[in-house]
Amino acid sequence: MSGVRVEIFSLGFPPKLIGKKVGETEYTIGCVPLGGFVKMSGMADESFKEDFDPHDPRGFMAQSFWRKVFIITAGVVMNVLLGWLIYSAVTYYEGLGRMTGTTVTLVNPDYPAAAAGLEVGDKVVEVAGEKIDHWQQLTDLIRQHPGDTITLRWLRGDSLISTEIVPKATPEFNIATGKVDTVGKIGVVGTIFSEPVGPLGALGYGAVQVWWIMRLNVVSVFALVSGTASLKELTGPLGIAKMSGESARSGFVSFLAFIALISISIAFLNILPIPMLDGGHLLFIILEKIIRRTIPEKVKLNLMKIGLALLILLVIVVSYNDILKFYFTGN
Repeated sequence: MSGVRVEIFSLGFPPKLIGKKVGETEYTIGCVPLGGFVKMSGMADESFKEDFDPHDPRGFMAQSFWRKVFIITAGVVMNVLLGWLIYSAVTYYEGLGRMTGTTVTLVNPDYPAAAAGLEVGDKVVEVAGEKIDHWQQLTDLIRQHPGDTITLRWLRGDSLISTEIVPKATPEFNIATGKVDTVGKIGVVGTIFSEPVGPLGALGYGAVQVWWIMRLNVVSVFALVSGTASLKELTGPLGIAKMSGESARSGFVSFLAFIALISISIAFLNILPIPMLDGGHLLFIILEKIIRRTIPEKVKLNLMKIGLALLILLVIVVSYNDILKFYFTGN
């Protein structure tokens, strides 16, 4: 669209495994499976090649500031748009899931509700001394009492049953605060109904989903930097492969939603100001605009090599986590 020549279109990063040139573009597969890249004329990038003319009129460096920004951010924008459109389409097709009433439709056998004798079809009427008439009220009250002994009352037919129950103390990441909270859970699900949504409503909900996933990523990064969260909580390629298989088995709609989640998360990762990523290139462009001169290509290439090394190290760490979590513990 911008008239910049594409020299290499690669799946994976160098060194190159195989490649074939079609027209003026070489299509390759690289050894390092961390995504891929596009090598444009007149630019230092993931190919680590320095043999280019920065003054080439069809080269990247000869373009205006805003055209450079457009080119570099286009991939990130497309990832976000894909996620937004998928979430919007899923919402339009499936509707919004809501829980109504206080009748139990599922009991998890590993949680306190099952041990307390709660069964499918029971209608919860009181939690911790407070009468309830909708599911959100039930959930909020139980979450407030992790590890506490509370009284639970429910109707089974015409019989009123009462028992004491201790909600399981469960760590849960709080997206609003960026901290891990401990909440109470008893392992029950209420009656879910699907609320139809029109096209505009679906687009609006899709945008909200994108916003929350982006926010979750931002909060997660700050949690890692501050030490609130651990690297052990990150999931890498092996974990993503396992989860994608599980989502595919859950149905096509679940698989689409998972693709949207991954696409938006990739957009966030790519826009981080790390050399090798789109955000790193964008940072170079902005710095050059501010200082009004070009950053030496050798400096860019060295920083990009450091960025690649850090990314490879991160992949090794999260892959190790995946092996421990998904293949040794059986989770």
